[in-house]
Amino acid sequence: MLSLCQLLILSCKEEATADEDAWSVNSSPCQRQPAFLPSTGLNPKAAAFSTSERNTKGLVLKEVNAAATDTVKKWQHPSWGKYGWMGPITTDDNGNAYTVPVPVINLLYNPINKQNIIYKVDSRTAAMQPLTELPVTERTATENVFGLLGIYFDCSTQKLYAASIAASTRDKERGILYLIDPADGKILDEWKGHDAMGLCVAGITGEKRLYYGSSRSSDIYSIKVTAEGKFSGEARKECSLDLLGPRGDDKARRIRFDKNGVMLVHGVEFNYNLTAPTERQETVYKFRYSEEEKKWGYEL
Repeated sequence: MLSLCQLLILSCKEEATADEDAWSVNSSPCQRQPAFLPSTGLNPKAAAFSTSERNTKGLVLKEVNAAATDTVKKWQHPSWGKYGWMGPITTDDNGNAYTVPVPVINLLYNPINKQNIIYKVDSRTAAMQPLTELPVTERTATENVFGLLGIYFDCSTQKLYAASIAASTRDKERGILYLIDPADGKILDEWKGHDAMGLCVAGITGEKRLYYGSSRSSDIYSIKVTAEGKFSGEARKECSLDLLGPRGDDKARRIRFDKNGVMLVHGVEFNYNLTAPTERQETVYKFRYSEEEKKWGYEL
């Protein structure tokens, strides 16, 4: 999984309703490169965080535009591998990075009781430390070894969204979406009953909404959020990856929007089982919103 140090996410400060302000969500970048980047010796224009390195646990900073014949330059702080394998990454407007643990192959480096912790990489020191451990009311390790499956920094509110499925089982969907203060890890709001992954906030439809993929199906949903970032209303199905792509049942690992408002969905296989990084195959799907029809359409 890669996360460019400078991402085009969103920037708005007023109430996000069906007005001009809502449409501007996701239109301007706010993310910044970490202050420690010059000390790594990597090219700042090509540096990206990665958690998909085959032989390296945790977080890695690498150059992503190297030619096939080049040796890819990488850099890792000593603290980045001490917490096991990591998954989704997001960065904020001060260059801090946030990531969550995802077990790979087995639970040797990712204990079951450490799967609901958000980790923060300090922009100045590069040190990684736990930011907050989200509560787990109940867990059945024999049915579900996962905790957090998504994390996203919302520039418009300066807050984090995180998605946990720690309490879910094969038969019961007990996932929780959280709104979190990145300054101290405090939970500001939560929305229960949804197993989610691939989080992203945008206002393409004229409303500020949090988009997410279901970890149980190929469907993509959204929920309206207030100007403060809190959850409002009920979930709405937006589109689906069902029967699309080479596998036909992908889940939305990552959702982003390009400068033209096209939804880019990175789809992967996910069946609540452990796999090696080399076995992960990913397909990018594109959807465009029709203002006339009020729905998303798949683009080949």
